[in-house]
Amino acid sequence: MPITNTTALPPVTFSTNTDFATASSATTAAPAPTAAEPIDVFESSSVSASSSNTAPRRTALQIHVDFFDRDGDGYITVGETYDSLIKLGFGGIRSWGFALAINGGLGLSTGASWWAPLTINTANIHQGKHDSDTDVYDTAGNFVASKFEALFAKYDVDGDGALSKEEFVTFMDRNRESSGGSLASKAEFELLMEIAGEERYVDGWPTKVLTRETLARFYDGSLLYDIAGEPSPV
Repeated sequence: MPITNTTALPPVTFSTNTDFATASSATTAAPAPTAAEPIDVFESSSVSASSSNTAPRRTALQIHVDFFDRDGDGYITVGETYDSLIKLGFGGIRSWGFALAINGGLGLSTGASWWAPLTINTANIHQGKHDSDTDVYDTAGNFVASKFEALFAKYDVDGDGALSKEEFVTFMDRNRESSGGSLASKAEFELLMEIAGEERYVDGWPTKVLTRETLARFYDGSLLYDIAGEPSPV
């Protein structure tokens, strides 16, 4: 049954066991970006305040990719990526194609050895972060609550607490740093929309959106477990 549009949603509270900040307020409507604004308004060389903690801890991005590390050894093989994608509902052929592409790109950037070039090292997953993204994960892999809030404040133009494909296209147009990074962001968004999009009616037409709550669970690492029907450790 389609879910009708809403105008306001409650604040999102992030899991305390991953040092996530609590979103301070519900998303409100904001005017669309203008041509005068600088490109890539989300890019920042700073890291979140929580990253100043000197105690050893795993980053939000590491926790996010744990879903793909099926044996929990800190390394993600092509086979593990394939198995994870199958659990998310992708078919066998697509899962093999995606697995080879994902591990081929992230294996090298995260320091894979020459004898296992398609294996991802989760300890270095932040090194696989590409440009033209939301920067909700900072350069060290930490979650930045202010970036999450800004994503909705700036690009949820209709103020419904969700991002549609059209709103995300606006984001990509304003934050394009390279063709490769932009294509990667587009592919990631479309795959996430496919497996986690919520159907709504916008202006009388059915469409899919990614809600604020869905994206919050995506970034805190629990969403993929929910989709796969597995208990989330987050």
